[in-house]
Amino acid sequence: MRGRVLLLLLVALCPVPNADADGMLDPSFGNGGLVTTHFPYPPGPNGAGASSLVVLPDGRAVAAGNTGDIDGQDMGAARYLASGALDTTFSGDGVVMVSCGGFFGGVYGTTTALLQPDGRLVLVGNCPGNQALTVARLNVDGSLDPSFGTSGQVFTSFFPDGVWAAAGILQRYNGDGSLDPSFGAGGTLTLHLAQHFEAQDAALQPDGKLVIVGTYGPWPDRDFGLVRLLPNGALDPSFDGDGVVTSDFGATETGASVIVLGDGRLVLGGIRGTSPLVDLALVRYLSDGTLDTSFGVGGLATADAGADDFGSQVIQLPNGKLLVAGTFIDSKGGRDFLLSRFHPDGGLDTSFGSSGFIKTDFTGTLDGCAAVAVAGPDLILTAGFTFPPTQPLSDFALARYIATTPVELLTFEVE
Repeated sequence: MRGRVLLLLLVALCPVPNADADGMLDPSFGNGGLVTTHFPYPPGPNGAGASSLVVLPDGRAVAAGNTGDIDGQDMGAARYLASGALDTTFSGDGVVMVSCGGFFGGVYGTTTALLQPDGRLVLVGNCPGNQALTVARLNVDGSLDPSFGTSGQVFTSFFPDGVWAAAGILQRYNGDGSLDPSFGAGGTLTLHLAQHFEAQDAALQPDGKLVIVGTYGPWPDRDFGLVRLLPNGALDPSFDGDGVVTSDFGATETGASVIVLGDGRLVLGGIRGTSPLVDLALVRYLSDGTLDTSFGVGGLATADAGADDFGSQVIQLPNGKLLVAGTFIDSKGGRDFLLSRFHPDGGLDTSFGSSGFIKTDFTGTLDGCAAVAVAGPDLILTAGFTFPPTQPLSDFALARYIATTPVELLTFEVE
């Protein structure tokens, strides 16, 4: 009978090594799934490391971080084709370095990279001692955008009188690089809380509220901390009554990353414990800041890869699972990229890698992962640093993984 349809699920149509485990390195990216990039920082030895990652709609990716030597660091960015090769339409050779002007010692590198809808790239970095902020905007070709700030950059000193303040400082900018006067006081907000709060990451909610994650309290009595601000910079009283949430699970806890889920719940990623017993940790909250006790145990999910596990970033995958990227440090001090995947309820997904973990060694020396992003259908891209055996300082390092066993659905008409 004509018109019947036969559906065939073909798993690993071409021979794929280790295809029985989710999370294999993607052999079509770079060298067996790995890419390293050395920045030509004159005049002598230099190092570089990526701390932020942006995937473009066409599959290219930008890794941003620091580059320089022990005397100073510049903001650095590299753009890659989907194959892992450097994109030479970006500044001619695929890499860009942006200095911190007249600040002594340069910057401490890019802490965040943001992609605008028009394709321009915004780099945010810290100047020495976190005393100033530098923001740069790059055109699509990698050149500084002269319509932003002064010649493409904005420098803001937090302590012009040389006096330090025990408070968090936030700033919001207009599209031309000027401070937004509708936020805080003239575009700057000084956040005074009851105890020391060390901010690490932020996420913007669809309603314009800003969620900031970090660590609350002094060492070693540190707890997970969240702060939520209204669009004008005021603390949000609908978030646990005063805009501040702290969570103490009985150990030293550090918040590193936060995401907003589609239903308004929040997921905090970080670490719990002290060396040599540091574990990955995830905490889920309801939209009002209360712990979501349906997640993990009492709202907390942890995972132990066998030694010290440092989580840098958490993302949600299209299937609802949570992916944590960070660094595994063994008992001898060796470091590798680390990925761990969790089910939506906080349980460790043991179908991923080896019992829920993937450790990736670039060179047999020291590697560290700081950023992760979804790079396409079933692809995961990570970025950080690696120390090549023949160099005294580090390079950008990227690894791309196939998230699940390759499956293709084919349809045939049969008689």
